Amino acid sequence: MSPARYEDWKLLDLEPGADLAEINTALRLRRALYQSGSLATYNLLDDDERRAMLERIDEAYRRVTGHEPPPSSSQPRGEPAAAPPVEEPSGPAPDPRTEPGALLAFHRRCRGLSIGQLSAETKIRVALLQQLESENTDELPEAVFVRGHVLTYARALGMDNPNEIAALYLAKVKLD
Repeated sequence: MSPARYEDWKLLDLEPGADLAEINTALRLRRALYQSGSLATYNLLDDDERRAMLERIDEAYRRVTGHEPPPSSSQPRGEPAAAPPVEEPSGPAPDPRTEPGALLAFHRRCRGLSIGQLSAETKIRVALLQQLESENTDELPEAVFVRGHVLTYARALGMDNPNEIAALYLAKVKLD
């Protein structure tokens, strides 16, 4: 293993000579910054860039400490927890002009995602996702926020034309 370089310390955001507790804290914080779904880097990096950065962080840790990094808290330990079954969609996709919320729910089910899984992926509260799907205008926030949430929802599902879906959604629910 090659010796630690100044760049390794900088990548971990530490000064050379930091103790092991500081190094482990820095590792945890740096990993959290580049984990999938991190709000700090969500729109800045794609999945390959995230993985590459996480590998660089782990390699810097190896050079600085001479040891393998501890497993990430987001890495599964043992058997993964079983996700609750997701209701299969039936029939054709709803019309986005008349049922944009139902269209979002339909595509979520097509991907086999529970509302909780989508919440974890998008960082949007479960209750808000349910309100978007049901088009519950009494509980929805301001239009600018709804537009952003619908865009995030549609992008997370890989839907075509997220901007169009958001526009149709806002036209349907007519938020002020």
